[in-house]
Amino acid sequence: MKKINVLHLLSWFPRPDQPMSGNFCLKHIRSVSDDVNSVVLSAYIDPDVSQREIEVVNYANFQQVLIHVPASPLPSSISLFLAYNAGFTYIRKHFFQPDLMHLHVALPLGKMAFYWKKRHRLPYLLTEHWTIYQPQNVAMMTRKTLRSIRKIANAAELILPVSHDLADNMRRYGIDRPFRCIPNVVDTQIFHPDDRQPHEIKHILHISTLRDEAKNFSGILRTVQRLAQQRQDFVLDVVHEFDRPEFKQFVIENHLEKFVVFHGRKEERDIAEFYQRADFLLLFSNFENLPCVIIEAFACGLPIITTEVGGISEIMDESRGLTVPARDEDALLQALHQMLDHCHDYDEQAICAYAEANFSMPVIGQQLREAYETVLRR
Repeated sequence: MKKINVLHLLSWFPRPDQPMSGNFCLKHIRSVSDDVNSVVLSAYIDPDVSQREIEVVNYANFQQVLIHVPASPLPSSISLFLAYNAGFTYIRKHFFQPDLMHLHVALPLGKMAFYWKKRHRLPYLLTEHWTIYQPQNVAMMTRKTLRSIRKIANAAELILPVSHDLADNMRRYGIDRPFRCIPNVVDTQIFHPDDRQPHEIKHILHISTLRDEAKNFSGILRTVQRLAQQRQDFVLDVVHEFDRPEFKQFVIENHLEKFVVFHGRKEERDIAEFYQRADFLLLFSNFENLPCVIIEAFACGLPIITTEVGGISEIMDESRGLTVPARDEDALLQALHQMLDHCHDYDEQAICAYAEANFSMPVIGQQLREAYETVLRR
């Protein structure tokens, strides 16, 4: 059977100033690319080049055509439009004629998907991760943005939100296309349990961007400050994409250096080792869709403490951890005490098996391939 040729368009993708951007989109692509032919097309304004350059980046089972676009007197939107069209021609010449496009996040790349659908009669699917649809982010959804999103999403053959909650929120904004929930994916060859030994000082793990309006890390720090006044048998390990000096200053001013350790940005395999050394994962987000860090923790057999927001309730039950209301620091303090006392009572193998059955590369890859086949049968 002929493999399907898929052109992937990522609204968020790694670049020098944002090396972790869209890494969950790349994982989706990796999960399906043993069964289909995948090429990612990306372009960005690169101040270090004087003329347009095309770079082919090789991943394990797919390629990315990355176009470096020089700054010019033209508006960046026009420069990028021209670059993407040049990239489309390059892919058709050097790789394949696409059968369909897979758009990852509606804006801004959905404008290219919409244009190519009309010009080249190429269908596209939309995988959505964006929290802009969450009720807490209504101020971000301007009329102009909503018009663009509706136009792009309602032209997709199939929409693949990462949670049912996200699908419901998209429908509330007038998006009326077939939906099929396909969650985020975890590589269980990298994220898996290790020989975790109980130890006197328990390690709590937090992994995020530290963007406070979403992750509420300030609420975690205030709660940890209270916890440290009541017990000293823990340390909070923080792996974070961006530096936030105000949080480090809070730790110093409140003499929490013994309890909170910032580790900065880490590569994927190093992050897996943090999970394997941890006793549980801690999130205290104000809003989420389906965080990759939760399914990575599950794959490593870890219980978690998290808030009851977004799609998290779809994958949480009492056998995998504790949930608390968003912004409720008293409830978080109580949950931390409970988890510190009972984190080793959870069934590591059962948690790991749940991740393998629901979020592993083969499982998600099969779901994506079936979605492509559905679109091409129409």
